[in-house]
Amino acid sequence: MTISTRGIAAFKLLLVTLLFAFAGAALAQPASKSFKDQLVGHWQLVSVGVNDSSQAYGDNPQGSMFADAAGHYAVIVLSTGGARSIALFGTYTVDDADSSVTLHVDGSNLTDVVGQDVKRFVSLKGDELTATNQRNGAPIGLVTMVWKRAN
Repeated sequence: MTISTRGIAAFKLLLVTLLFAFAGAALAQPASKSFKDQLVGHWQLVSVGVNDSSQAYGDNPQGSMFADAAGHYAVIVLSTGGARSIALFGTYTVDDADSSVTLHVDGSNLTDVVGQDVKRFVSLKGDELTATNQRNGAPIGLVTMVWKRAN
């Protein structure tokens, strides 16, 4: 099965969203908690931007991200725009030194990404998590996802 460029871009956007969610949780918690502990919980998608445009996933993209303390995640992003809706799950690791999350994709509706590791950089302001892809060599450009803690 071949995945279109749009499908790959949508997947990468979803991974960025996951990264935002994990980072937000990590930064929203008291300093006594580890970065990973701060990622644990349920996150709701606020927005998705691709190269400074917020229209790839439509005016009101919807999504949820879950991360548990054992290092498992699940993400669903529904699109009302031109990008493909995405679902994926797997395991994650965090790197405190560079505020990043690496997602290992165990399963996805985009089968070409299964088995891959994807690194995202995250920042948090209050209960809002922002995640971005690696800027160097990204085929679709800069993808930014914003998540808000749901719990």
